[in-house]
Amino acid sequence: LTRLVFVSAALMCGTTLSASAVNSLEGFEQQHMARNLNLRGKQYRAHSTNTILSTAPNAADYVNLIGWGFDTDVFKSYPPSRNYPLNGTRMMTDLYNRGARHLRLRSRADIYGYSTSTYDSTSMNTYLNALEVVVSDMVNARLFPIVSWIHAKAESNALPSDGNNYVDWWRRVAVRMRDYDYALAFNLFTEIGDGNLRDAAIYNNWTTRAISAIRATGGRNADRVLIIGAPGKDANSLSDIDPAIYEGKTNLVAEWHLYASGPNKQGGQKNWVGDGSPSDRANVDNVMDEAHLFTATTHVPTWIGAWMPYDNIDGSLEQSEVEAFGCYFASAASKRGIPWAMNKLDNFYDIGTYQWIPTATIGRGTNPVTLDMDRVLRNCTECGKKRKMLSISSIIGRRRNHAAIATS
Repeated sequence: LTRLVFVSAALMCGTTLSASAVNSLEGFEQQHMARNLNLRGKQYRAHSTNTILSTAPNAADYVNLIGWGFDTDVFKSYPPSRNYPLNGTRMMTDLYNRGARHLRLRSRADIYGYSTSTYDSTSMNTYLNALEVVVSDMVNARLFPIVSWIHAKAESNALPSDGNNYVDWWRRVAVRMRDYDYALAFNLFTEIGDGNLRDAAIYNNWTTRAISAIRATGGRNADRVLIIGAPGKDANSLSDIDPAIYEGKTNLVAEWHLYASGPNKQGGQKNWVGDGSPSDRANVDNVMDEAHLFTATTHVPTWIGAWMPYDNIDGSLEQSEVEAFGCYFASAASKRGIPWAMNKLDNFYDIGTYQWIPTATIGRGTNPVTLDMDRVLRNCTECGKKRKMLSISSIIGRRRNHAAIATS
């Protein structure tokens, strides 16, 4: 009966479903049923009924289209339905109406596919089945899906076998998703931590092989936008990427990020107090300039894959400081034409009630802070609206002034 309901719904919508697609729908539904949710009336589609991009965009157009969005945790736990609402289309529509244009689907390969060094087809199929549903819901709401890979153990101790598994994971994702809308992009790394994957030789090898494997799957993957990661997470490591990876390519974007857990009051790169001291603001400008100059010299646009305007660890910034930092950061990114993803959706939107979260207690220490999250988000998005682009000459001039001050 379940199979007939799905197939009938698809036929009424003019969609032809393969047997594997029908199974993917049923599999994700069954996960929801395990949570004792009533699914009556729910109609998932294996392929979206809307089209965002029917032809392949170049990377520069892609980053202009994705605007701002959120990082998500749908695929950071098992099963995916733990972090996905019963009515995904409703949530995606809410996000679009608020102004979001993309979601980063952070995906743990150490849960899905490679929890050990041996491939696990059951967990991978669970992931791929759910991924089809989420991507379809997103495209139907005109949101851009960006899939990213996580495997903490492989990142910290990158063995040759891990590299093989990484490439295989991406190949399997690419095969399943090769005919999906060009709005879908693959972000090859979510974040490279402190392990040996930061080694340029290892990073470049994995990246080169993953790109080749994805392209070889054909379909829309032949010219789909792929997003390579900064080898050291921050923008100043973008220069470690082997030019052979991106030279002559017009469909590659580079991801980098800083302030993924927000600013703090501990001094150093992430420090922010009050409205931001000249040094605090220079820290933001400098990292943005690194990314902008990388684009100017390589023609590879960049995207900030994760940031927070609040101190997620200690809760050390008050509301006014959070808004001051958020405005400065979003404005600085806009002036350089860099889109961004806010970390993370769960702090702003309640998937259980389909409501935007009005206030939240932020900080994991003994003195957390309660923030007006609606104001936080509204402030960032307003300040991040398109602003006059900074010229390369002005950026170079400011960097020279900063260097002179630092050495005086």
